[in-house]
Amino acid sequence: MSVIIRESGLYTSIQDLGRQKYQHIGIVKNGSIDQFNHRLANMLVGNNEDEALIEMTFKLPAIQFTEPTLIAFTGANFPAYKDNEKITPYKIHLMNKGEVLSFGEAAKGTRAYLAIAGGIVAEEWLGSKSTSIRLQMGGHNGRILQVGDEIEMCRNYTSLQKKLFENLEETKTADWGVDQYTLALNYFTDIFHVVSGEGMTHFNEAEIKHLENQVYKVTNRFNRTGLTLEGKSVINRKIVDQPFLSVKKGTVLLNQENQPVVMLNDHQSLSSYPQIGTIASYHIDKLAQKKHNSKMIFKKLTIQEAELNLKKHAQFIKQIKTGIKYKLNEELNK
Repeated sequence: MSVIIRESGLYTSIQDLGRQKYQHIGIVKNGSIDQFNHRLANMLVGNNEDEALIEMTFKLPAIQFTEPTLIAFTGANFPAYKDNEKITPYKIHLMNKGEVLSFGEAAKGTRAYLAIAGGIVAEEWLGSKSTSIRLQMGGHNGRILQVGDEIEMCRNYTSLQKKLFENLEETKTADWGVDQYTLALNYFTDIFHVVSGEGMTHFNEAEIKHLENQVYKVTNRFNRTGLTLEGKSVINRKIVDQPFLSVKKGTVLLNQENQPVVMLNDHQSLSSYPQIGTIASYHIDKLAQKKHNSKMIFKKLTIQEAELNLKKHAQFIKQIKTGIKYKLNEELNK
């Protein structure tokens, strides 16, 4: 049995955590842009964190279920409906046969993640089910999902998932979930920490301070490759003899107009554009939730400062995951 795409949304695709070992030969990682919310959605329904799911962007799809299954959706706070009943993100829901999951518009944020208990069937390429739109590989026929597409469910349920089916037979929704307010404090701030990289040597202290004093806005040129920003030019000169440097998710480049461009998952491997640095790893996932006209403010940090913040962020994530595991264990023992 399957789930059926009744409305495709703007950019709906199958993603896991991406291809990990091929960027050195020019094959981009792909995978979910917001990997933290990817992991949370899978954890809630008892899947492995790296299980493939459905990434939904800006205008979300309508999806019909052809048999009962467990779902969880995370990410931007899109209003969600099971048929005509409003339901809540960051919780486990039991979808019955024939029911349709649909979404309204989110006031903040851009992407949401739908995990289905047991996982979904998708084409695997180079060890990943992630969709590579550019190469038309992986996921569902190597493309974004369209109206009428049917995605098979694996249905390889664990004992925990079988117990969740039983526990939610009457209530349809778990009485617990992840606190959205706590996540919002982490996700919807506009400040992004930038760690110095090899390319930072091209910029003097006055230029870096100028960058930190600006407020940039996301233009309508944003996709899975990157975010192009607009505001005052970072520098008023042209950097010559810039060597090709490696690029990764979070790398901040300057385009020909000296405006910042922040790389996302489907980035190129090398670039000769000047590089300001790289977004600190603990701020990477919130890049996924930036939309047209949203603000970004850069703050330069040393590697040592970023490492201290990373430890705090890791503890924050650990607490959330520990809470989910504790509640799932309670469900298993009911």
